[in-house]
Amino acid sequence: MTEKRRPGRPATGRTPAHSIRMPDERWEAVDEKAKDAGSDRSKVINDLAAWYVREDGAELPERPA
Repeated sequence: MTEKRRPGRPATGRTPAHSIRMPDERWEAVDEKAKDAGSDRSKVINDLAAWYVREDGAELPERPA
């Protein structure tokens, strides 16, 4: 007998994407500042969220000028 596949998202080896609502001006500013700092928007948002929920080892990212 063949085992049935379970429904759901296929494994991609990546963290699932999530949507958030944010004004376009802020979204673009975060992207620009992250790039200026040699990072990317996703990493900045993830770092802030990890710090916010007090994950072990998480530090508040340096605020750009």
